[in-house]
Amino acid sequence: MKIRIDFGRLLPGLLLVITGLILLAILLLVAVVAFLFSFISGVGGVVVLALDLMLISAVLIAAGVITVVSGVTWWAPGGEGWFFGWAARRAQQDRMRVSQRVGEVIGVVITIIVFLFLYENQLRGAAFFASSFGNVAQFFFYAPLFTGMILSLARAVYGRRNAIRPFDCLNALFLAVAAFWLLSAFPFDFSRFGEMFDSSIQFLFGWLNNDIGHILFALVGIVSLINLVYTLFLYSAVRGQLRHQEVN
Repeated sequence: MKIRIDFGRLLPGLLLVITGLILLAILLLVAVVAFLFSFISGVGGVVVLALDLMLISAVLIAAGVITVVSGVTWWAPGGEGWFFGWAARRAQQDRMRVSQRVGEVIGVVITIIVFLFLYENQLRGAAFFASSFGNVAQFFFYAPLFTGMILSLARAVYGRRNAIRPFDCLNALFLAVAAFWLLSAFPFDFSRFGEMFDSSIQFLFGWLNNDIGHILFALVGIVSLINLVYTLFLYSAVRGQLRHQEVN
């Protein structure tokens, strides 16, 4: 196996990690000091705010790690091992066919329809959206739809899969954060999900309840993290295979 390090990505990634760690240390210090003085009126809210802001530092650290790992190219000439063989085949299929690029655009259209359906029902006051479905919840609920559409359009326009994979990794990280945040806040009533549809098909959603909803969000978060790791390693391996093919 051959390994090559791209310092153009390694250094910015390390900078992100260091920045995230510094921010985390500052927020921890603020949280501890605010906790010690929590007997003062209003200081208790500082603790909660500091803990919430720690999510930003965690995202910075994770984004830095993604950048660092994406700068490490590794491959096995000849496709030794099942993963390298899979990476070699994916490298050969990296350039997308016209039909695949059209498929990405069709996916964007479908996502727009889903967004309009959900947002229209939210505006109509559908009971599926609880009263706690505020601005932050809306951001984490709808934003992954738009980031997914942007990536699909990028693949359709550029026509290469591997070049977009680092952004797929960041999107998977964002989707995991969104899923786990929504899981903790859970501003939904899944037992009322079917009410957004025509009465003739509402019975199809009668099995849904909040327990199922919790499981769904947990699965989305876990699968997104698994996809993040898989895509990151696949990107590095395919990048190495593509460079090896260019040289030869």
